[in-house]
Amino acid sequence: MVDLSVGSLKKPNWQTKEGWSDFVGEQLIEPEVMTRKALDALTEDERTTYCLRRLDFMANGRISLTAEVKAIRDELRLRMVANARKRGGKFGLIINGVPNAGKSTTVTRLAKEFEIQRRVRGNPRGQRSVIPVIYVSTPSDCTPKSLLVEFHHFLGRPTRPRMTAPELLNGLADVVERCGTELIIIDEIHNLNQDRQGASDATNYLKQLSEKCQATFVYVGANVEDTGLLDGGWAAQVATRFRIMDLDAHQLNNQRNRDRWCALLEDLEANAKLVSQKTGSIVDDAELLWEASHGRVGEVAGIIELAVIEAMESESERLNFSRLRAAMDDERRRRARRQLDEGPGE
Repeated sequence: MVDLSVGSLKKPNWQTKEGWSDFVGEQLIEPEVMTRKALDALTEDERTTYCLRRLDFMANGRISLTAEVKAIRDELRLRMVANARKRGGKFGLIINGVPNAGKSTTVTRLAKEFEIQRRVRGNPRGQRSVIPVIYVSTPSDCTPKSLLVEFHHFLGRPTRPRMTAPELLNGLADVVERCGTELIIIDEIHNLNQDRQGASDATNYLKQLSEKCQATFVYVGANVEDTGLLDGGWAAQVATRFRIMDLDAHQLNNQRNRDRWCALLEDLEANAKLVSQKTGSIVDDAELLWEASHGRVGEVAGIIELAVIEAMESESERLNFSRLRAAMDDERRRRARRQLDEGPGE
Protein backbone atom coordinates (compact mmCIF):
# COMPACT_ATOMS: atom_id res chain seq x y z
CA MET A 1 0.00 0.00 0.00
CA VAL A 2 1.41 3.37 -1.06
CA ASP A 3 0.44 6.37 1.08
CA LEU A 4 0.23 9.54 -1.01
CA SER A 5 -1.13 11.78 1.76
CA VAL A 6 2.21 13.54 2.16
CA GLY A 7 1.13 17.17 1.85
CA SER A 8 0.14 19.41 -1.00
CA LEU A 9 1.93 21.55 -3.54
CA LYS A 10 1.76 25.30 -3.19
CA LYS A 11 -0.50 26.59 -5.95
CA PRO A 12 0.68 29.79 -7.63
CA ASN A 13 -1.75 32.68 -7.25
CA TRP A 14 -2.47 33.57 -10.86
CA GLN A 15 -4.06 36.85 -9.80
CA THR A 16 -0.73 38.50 -8.94
CA LYS A 17 2.14 39.16 -11.33
CA GLU A 18 4.50 37.19 -9.07
CA GLY A 19 2.14 34.21 -8.88
CA TRP A 20 1.52 34.27 -12.61
CA SER A 21 5.27 34.40 -13.26
CA ASP A 22 5.73 31.37 -10.99
CA PHE A 23 2.99 29.55 -12.91
CA VAL A 24 4.67 30.30 -16.24
CA GLY A 25 8.08 29.32 -14.93
CA GLU A 26 6.85 26.02 -13.50
CA GLN A 27 8.34 23.21 -15.56
CA LEU A 28 7.00 19.71 -15.05
CA ILE A 29 9.00 17.03 -16.81
CA GLU A 30 6.86 14.28 -18.30
CA PRO A 31 7.53 11.10 -16.30
CA GLU A 32 8.46 7.91 -18.09
CA VAL A 33 6.23 4.84 -17.81
CA MET A 34 8.24 2.24 -15.93
CA THR A 35 8.01 -1.47 -16.42
CA ARG A 36 6.29 -3.38 -13.65
CA LYS A 37 9.60 -5.00 -12.71
CA ALA A 38 11.34 -1.61 -12.41
CA LEU A 39 8.46 -0.19 -10.35
CA ASP A 40 8.49 -3.12 -7.92
CA ALA A 41 12.26 -2.71 -7.47
CA LEU A 42 11.85 0.84 -6.09
CA THR A 43 12.16 1.56 -2.40
CA GLU A 44 9.07 2.84 -0.58
CA ASP A 45 10.29 6.44 -0.73
CA GLU A 46 11.30 6.13 -4.38
CA ARG A 47 7.89 4.74 -5.30
CA THR A 48 6.08 7.52 -3.45
CA THR A 49 8.19 10.12 -5.24
CA TYR A 50 7.47 8.51 -8.61
CA CYS A 51 3.74 8.44 -7.88
CA LEU A 52 3.71 12.10 -6.86
CA ARG A 53 5.62 13.12 -9.98
CA ARG A 54 3.00 11.39 -12.11
CA LEU A 55 0.13 13.00 -10.20
CA ASP A 56 1.70 16.44 -10.56
CA PHE A 57 2.12 15.98 -14.29
CA MET A 58 -1.40 14.65 -14.75
CA ALA A 59 -2.93 17.61 -12.90
CA ASN A 60 -0.68 20.39 -14.16
CA GLY A 61 1.54 19.17 -16.98
CA ARG A 62 -0.48 19.77 -20.11
CA ILE A 63 -4.00 20.07 -21.42
CA SER A 64 -5.75 17.77 -23.84
CA LEU A 65 -5.56 19.35 -27.27
CA THR A 66 -9.09 18.60 -28.39
CA ALA A 67 -10.40 20.06 -31.64
CA GLU A 68 -12.08 22.85 -29.66
CA VAL A 69 -8.90 23.75 -27.78
CA LYS A 70 -6.85 23.77 -30.98
CA ALA A 71 -9.42 26.08 -32.59
CA ILE A 72 -9.21 28.49 -29.64
CA ARG A 73 -5.41 28.46 -29.73
CA ASP A 74 -5.31 29.18 -33.46
CA GLU A 75 -7.95 31.92 -33.25
CA LEU A 76 -6.20 33.60 -30.32
CA ARG A 77 -2.89 33.63 -32.16
CA LEU A 78 -4.43 35.17 -35.29
CA ARG A 79 -6.12 37.92 -33.31
CA MET A 80 -3.00 38.73 -31.31
CA VAL A 81 -0.94 39.03 -34.49
CA ALA A 82 -3.54 41.35 -36.00
CA ASN A 83 -3.91 43.46 -32.85
CA ALA A 84 -0.15 44.02 -32.58
CA ARG A 85 -0.44 46.26 -35.64
CA LYS A 86 -3.85 47.81 -35.10
CA ARG A 87 -4.33 51.28 -33.63
CA GLY A 88 -8.02 50.84 -32.91
CA GLY A 89 -10.94 48.45 -33.23
CA LYS A 90 -8.96 45.53 -31.82
CA PHE A 91 -10.14 41.94 -32.00
CA GLY A 92 -10.99 39.85 -28.96
CA LEU A 93 -12.32 36.48 -27.87
CA ILE A 94 -15.12 35.32 -25.61
CA ILE A 95 -14.74 31.75 -24.33
CA ASN A 96 -18.17 30.55 -23.33
CA GLY A 97 -19.56 27.26 -22.07
CA VAL A 98 -21.16 25.28 -19.30
CA PRO A 99 -19.49 25.13 -15.86
CA ASN A 100 -16.59 22.65 -15.49
CA ALA A 101 -16.01 22.49 -19.24
CA GLY A 102 -12.32 23.37 -18.86
CA LYS A 103 -12.57 27.01 -19.96
CA SER A 104 -10.25 28.58 -17.38
CA THR A 105 -7.74 25.74 -17.60
CA THR A 106 -7.64 26.01 -21.38
CA VAL A 107 -7.16 29.77 -21.50
CA THR A 108 -4.56 29.96 -18.72
CA ARG A 109 -2.51 27.13 -20.24
CA LEU A 110 -2.61 28.80 -23.68
CA ALA A 111 -1.59 32.09 -22.09
CA LYS A 112 1.27 30.32 -20.33
CA GLU A 113 2.32 28.81 -23.65
CA PHE A 114 2.34 32.28 -25.22
CA GLU A 115 4.46 33.83 -22.45
CA ILE A 116 6.95 30.95 -22.57
CA GLN A 117 7.36 31.58 -26.30
CA ARG A 118 8.03 35.24 -25.53
CA ARG A 119 10.75 34.28 -23.07
CA VAL A 120 12.35 31.64 -25.31
CA ARG A 121 12.47 33.86 -28.40
CA GLY A 122 14.18 36.66 -26.51
CA ASN A 123 11.58 39.12 -27.69
CA PRO A 124 11.86 42.42 -25.76
CA ARG A 125 8.31 41.85 -24.52
CA GLY A 126 9.48 38.60 -22.98
CA GLN A 127 12.00 40.28 -20.70
CA ARG A 128 11.44 40.34 -16.95
CA SER A 129 10.85 44.10 -16.99
CA VAL A 130 7.56 43.66 -18.82
CA ILE A 131 4.33 41.77 -18.13
CA PRO A 132 3.11 39.99 -21.28
CA VAL A 133 -0.04 38.56 -19.65
CA ILE A 134 -2.50 39.89 -17.07
CA TYR A 135 -5.05 37.55 -15.50
CA VAL A 136 -7.93 38.76 -13.33
CA SER A 137 -11.14 37.19 -12.08
CA THR A 138 -14.35 39.23 -12.09
CA PRO A 139 -15.60 39.80 -8.51
CA SER A 140 -18.99 38.31 -7.68
CA ASP A 141 -20.29 41.72 -6.55
CA CYS A 142 -18.72 43.51 -9.47
CA THR A 143 -18.64 47.30 -9.69
CA PRO A 144 -16.33 49.46 -11.83
CA LYS A 145 -14.02 50.11 -8.87
CA SER A 146 -13.90 46.52 -7.60
CA LEU A 147 -13.05 45.23 -11.08
CA LEU A 148 -10.35 47.83 -11.71
CA VAL A 149 -8.88 47.20 -8.27
CA GLU A 150 -8.39 43.54 -9.31
CA PHE A 151 -6.14 44.73 -12.14
CA HIS A 152 -4.13 46.95 -9.79
CA HIS A 153 -3.83 44.05 -7.34
CA PHE A 154 -2.38 41.83 -10.07
CA LEU A 155 0.18 44.48 -10.91
CA GLY A 156 1.05 45.08 -7.26
CA ARG A 157 -0.04 48.70 -7.40
CA PRO A 158 -1.49 50.21 -4.21
CA THR A 159 -4.88 51.89 -4.41
CA ARG A 160 -6.55 54.41 -2.11
CA PRO A 161 -10.16 54.06 -0.95
CA ARG A 162 -11.04 57.49 -2.32
CA MET A 163 -9.66 56.84 -5.80
CA THR A 164 -12.36 57.15 -8.44
CA ALA A 165 -13.00 54.65 -11.18
CA PRO A 166 -11.67 57.05 -13.87
CA GLU A 167 -8.46 57.52 -11.86
CA LEU A 168 -8.05 53.76 -11.52
CA LEU A 169 -8.73 53.28 -15.22
CA ASN A 170 -6.24 55.88 -16.45
CA GLY A 171 -3.52 54.70 -14.10
CA LEU A 172 -4.08 51.11 -15.17
CA ALA A 173 -4.02 51.90 -18.89
CA ASP A 174 -0.71 53.72 -18.47
CA VAL A 175 0.91 50.82 -16.62
CA VAL A 176 -0.40 48.23 -19.09
CA GLU A 177 1.18 50.11 -21.97
CA ARG A 178 4.49 50.64 -20.16
CA CYS A 179 4.63 46.94 -19.22
CA GLY A 180 4.13 45.83 -22.81
CA THR A 181 1.12 43.68 -21.93
CA GLU A 182 -0.13 41.79 -24.98
CA LEU A 183 -2.82 39.55 -23.52
CA ILE A 184 -5.44 40.32 -20.85
CA ILE A 185 -7.63 37.51 -19.54
CA ILE A 186 -10.78 38.36 -17.62
CA ASP A 187 -12.25 35.23 -16.08
CA GLU A 188 -15.66 34.63 -14.47
CA ILE A 189 -17.17 37.20 -16.82
CA HIS A 190 -20.64 35.86 -16.04
CA ASN A 191 -20.37 37.86 -12.81
CA LEU A 192 -20.99 40.90 -15.01
CA ASN A 193 -24.64 39.91 -15.27
CA GLN A 194 -26.33 43.06 -16.48
CA ASP A 195 -29.24 42.61 -14.06
CA ARG A 196 -26.90 43.26 -11.12
CA GLN A 197 -26.29 46.75 -9.83
CA GLY A 198 -23.00 48.18 -11.07
CA ALA A 199 -22.33 45.45 -13.62
CA SER A 200 -23.35 47.55 -16.62
CA ASP A 201 -21.01 50.37 -15.59
CA ALA A 202 -18.19 47.88 -15.04
CA THR A 203 -18.74 46.55 -18.57
CA ASN A 204 -18.41 50.08 -19.95
CA TYR A 205 -15.11 50.53 -18.14
CA LEU A 206 -13.80 47.29 -19.62
CA LYS A 207 -14.68 48.64 -23.04
CA GLN A 208 -12.81 51.85 -22.30
CA LEU A 209 -9.79 49.91 -21.03
CA SER A 210 -9.67 47.82 -24.20
CA GLU A 211 -9.72 51.00 -26.28
CA LYS A 212 -6.82 52.50 -24.31
CA CYS A 213 -4.61 49.37 -24.43
CA GLN A 214 -2.85 47.52 -27.22
CA ALA A 215 -3.48 44.16 -25.58
CA THR A 216 -5.84 41.47 -26.84
CA PHE A 217 -8.74 40.88 -24.44
CA VAL A 218 -10.09 37.39 -23.74
CA TYR A 219 -13.27 37.07 -21.69
CA VAL A 220 -14.06 33.72 -20.07
CA GLY A 221 -17.38 32.77 -18.53
CA ALA A 222 -20.19 30.28 -18.09
CA ASN A 223 -23.39 30.67 -20.07
CA VAL A 224 -22.45 34.20 -21.13
CA GLU A 225 -25.52 34.48 -23.35
CA ASP A 226 -27.70 34.47 -20.21
CA THR A 227 -25.95 37.47 -18.60
CA GLY A 228 -27.13 40.20 -20.96
CA LEU A 229 -23.54 40.98 -21.92
CA LEU A 230 -24.25 40.18 -25.55
CA ASP A 231 -27.17 42.59 -25.65
CA GLY A 232 -27.45 46.36 -25.46
CA GLY A 233 -24.57 48.74 -26.10
CA TRP A 234 -21.82 46.11 -26.12
CA ALA A 235 -23.57 43.91 -28.68
CA ALA A 236 -22.37 45.85 -31.73
CA GLN A 237 -18.73 45.67 -30.64
CA VAL A 238 -19.00 41.96 -29.88
CA ALA A 239 -20.57 41.26 -33.26
CA THR A 240 -17.84 43.03 -35.24
CA ARG A 241 -14.67 42.54 -33.18
CA PHE A 242 -15.12 39.50 -30.95
CA ARG A 243 -15.56 35.85 -31.73
CA ILE A 244 -17.54 33.75 -29.29
CA MET A 245 -16.08 30.25 -28.98
CA ASP A 246 -17.88 27.57 -27.01
CA LEU A 247 -16.44 24.85 -24.79
CA ASP A 248 -19.53 22.77 -24.19
CA ALA A 249 -20.16 19.36 -22.72
CA HIS A 250 -19.38 16.40 -24.96
CA GLN A 251 -22.26 14.39 -26.39
CA LEU A 252 -22.58 10.76 -27.44
CA ASN A 253 -25.39 11.29 -29.91
CA ASN A 254 -23.46 10.15 -32.99
CA GLN A 255 -20.29 8.25 -33.91
CA ARG A 256 -18.25 11.39 -34.53
CA ASN A 257 -18.99 12.76 -31.07
CA ARG A 258 -18.41 9.35 -29.49
CA ASP A 259 -15.00 9.18 -31.18
CA ARG A 260 -14.10 12.63 -29.86
CA TRP A 261 -15.14 11.64 -26.34
CA CYS A 262 -13.11 8.44 -26.49
CA ALA A 263 -10.08 10.35 -27.83
CA LEU A 264 -10.28 12.69 -24.83
CA LEU A 265 -10.49 9.75 -22.43
CA GLU A 266 -7.49 8.07 -24.05
CA ASP A 267 -5.48 11.28 -23.71
CA LEU A 268 -6.36 11.57 -20.02
CA GLU A 269 -5.51 7.90 -19.58
CA ALA A 270 -2.10 8.42 -21.20
CA ASN A 271 -1.41 11.40 -18.92
CA ALA A 272 -1.78 9.15 -15.86
CA LYS A 273 1.32 7.07 -16.76
CA LEU A 274 -0.04 3.99 -14.99
CA VAL A 275 2.32 1.06 -15.31
CA SER A 276 -0.24 -1.76 -15.70
CA GLN A 277 -2.95 0.15 -17.58
CA LYS A 278 -3.70 -1.35 -20.97
CA THR A 279 -3.61 1.50 -23.49
CA GLY A 280 -7.08 2.43 -24.68
CA SER A 281 -8.94 0.22 -22.22
CA ILE A 282 -10.52 3.29 -20.62
CA VAL A 283 -12.96 3.51 -23.53
CA ASP A 284 -14.67 0.39 -22.15
CA ASP A 285 -16.09 2.74 -19.51
CA ALA A 286 -16.82 5.61 -21.90
CA GLU A 287 -20.57 5.66 -21.25
CA LEU A 288 -20.18 5.38 -17.48
CA LEU A 289 -17.70 8.27 -17.44
CA TRP A 290 -19.95 10.35 -19.68
CA GLU A 291 -22.96 9.79 -17.45
CA ALA A 292 -21.00 10.58 -14.29
CA SER A 293 -19.40 13.75 -15.70
CA HIS A 294 -22.29 14.90 -17.91
CA GLY A 295 -19.69 15.03 -20.67
CA ARG A 296 -17.76 17.88 -19.02
CA VAL A 297 -13.99 17.85 -19.37
CA GLY A 298 -13.25 19.25 -15.92
CA GLU A 299 -15.49 16.74 -14.21
CA VAL A 300 -14.24 13.67 -16.06
CA ALA A 301 -10.62 14.73 -15.47
CA GLY A 302 -11.36 14.87 -11.74
CA ILE A 303 -13.04 11.46 -11.78
CA ILE A 304 -10.06 9.91 -13.53
CA GLU A 305 -7.61 11.62 -11.19
CA LEU A 306 -9.32 10.05 -8.16
CA ALA A 307 -9.21 6.63 -9.84
CA VAL A 308 -5.51 7.11 -10.61
CA ILE A 309 -4.73 7.89 -6.97
CA GLU A 310 -6.59 4.73 -5.95
CA ALA A 311 -4.67 2.72 -8.55
CA MET A 312 -1.33 4.02 -7.30
CA GLU A 313 -2.08 3.58 -3.60
CA SER A 314 -3.45 0.05 -4.08
CA GLU A 315 -0.40 -0.74 -6.25
CA SER A 316 -2.65 -2.18 -8.95
CA GLU A 317 -1.49 0.56 -11.35
CA ARG A 318 -4.70 0.02 -13.31
CA LEU A 319 -7.85 2.14 -13.55
CA ASN A 320 -10.87 0.66 -11.82
CA PHE A 321 -14.17 2.51 -11.79
CA SER A 322 -16.09 0.10 -9.54
CA ARG A 323 -16.27 2.76 -6.79
CA LEU A 324 -17.74 5.23 -9.30
CA ARG A 325 -20.20 2.63 -10.59
CA ALA A 326 -21.37 1.91 -7.03
CA ALA A 327 -21.81 5.62 -6.36
CA MET A 328 -23.86 6.00 -9.54
CA ASP A 329 -26.05 3.04 -8.51
CA ASP A 330 -26.59 4.63 -5.09
CA GLU A 331 -27.64 7.89 -6.72
CA ARG A 332 -30.12 6.12 -8.99
CA ARG A 333 -31.67 4.39 -5.96
CA ARG A 334 -31.92 7.74 -4.12
CA ARG A 335 -33.67 9.31 -7.11
CA ALA A 336 -36.07 6.37 -7.33
CA ARG A 337 -36.93 6.66 -3.62
CA ARG A 338 -37.53 10.39 -3.94
CA GLN A 339 -39.89 9.80 -6.86
CA LEU A 340 -41.83 7.22 -4.86
CA ASP A 341 -42.06 9.52 -1.84
CA GLU A 342 -43.27 12.41 -3.98
CA GLY A 343 -45.89 10.25 -5.65
CA PRO A 344 -47.31 10.71 -9.15
CA GLY A 345 -47.26 14.27 -10.54
CA GLU A 346 -50.46 16.22 -10.79
